[in-house]
Amino acid sequence: MGKKSTPPPPDYTGAAEKTAASNQQMLEYQTQANRPDQYTPWGSSTWEKGPGGSWSQNIKLSPAEQASLDSQMKLGAQRTGYAQNMFGRVGEELGPSMDWGKFNPYQTGAGTGDAARQQAIDASYGQATSRLDPRFEKQKESQAAALRNQGLRPGDEAYDRALSETGEQENDAYNQAMFSSIREGGAEGSRVHGMNLANAGFGNTVRQSQVAEEMQRRGFSLNEINALISGQQVGMPSMPGFSQAGVSQGVDYSGAAQNQYGASMDQYNARNAGWNSLMSGLGAGAMAFG
Repeated sequence: MGKKSTPPPPDYTGAAEKTAASNQQMLEYQTQANRPDQYTPWGSSTWEKGPGGSWSQNIKLSPAEQASLDSQMKLGAQRTGYAQNMFGRVGEELGPSMDWGKFNPYQTGAGTGDAARQQAIDASYGQATSRLDPRFEKQKESQAAALRNQGLRPGDEAYDRALSETGEQENDAYNQAMFSSIREGGAEGSRVHGMNLANAGFGNTVRQSQVAEEMQRRGFSLNEINALISGQQVGMPSMPGFSQAGVSQGVDYSGAAQNQYGASMDQYNARNAGWNSLMSGLGAGAMAFG
């Protein structure tokens, strides 16, 4: 029994190439498993593998769906033609910039009604004094005559006191007329101010309507074009789902070669260990008998 030689290393390159080829083969099986032909009432989906290994998917509509698609495509072409002819109108409508000056001016309702207030005060006070003036003028003349008939003259205490009391009554009457006129003027000023605000609000509402109408006019043809070219189309047929095939690994030739080489090396090392042990024993015996 002699010492064995070291086992030759495996062909790692060849094993790796065979592993890659096995993986490629499994990938092709998986791809083919995920290419089922499907048929529904709305159409079909079929697969075809070309000479170079590439796949082609063919979608075919049912006769009814195909007729509907052909009809809609024809209508779509006609709508597109109409839309193209309308683009000249769009250029005319959108070409010039918005002329804001042609709308009613924006109103703030800034009128406070002060003029109306003062006018109402003057009118009310004038009306009151038109009655008070002749009244007190007549009253003073009558009072002066009565006092003279009593023998009193201007400068007498009783004469002056009587006229003073009459003057106070006159002042009170005129002051009361002024206060009433101011109240009436305030009410009239508030009324006019409210009317100014209402008129301004109405004017601004009209302006907003004018702007909205102008914007609608400018985009009218464009909206018509969008309506023409956005018709509903026949969609792709819906195919039922299916479970996808999972990934399967090919044969691991590289690992197998490595395992085989490892087993050979273990066997080689075990044999060499036995041979070395035998040689050591024989050497020890020879020394003993020597």
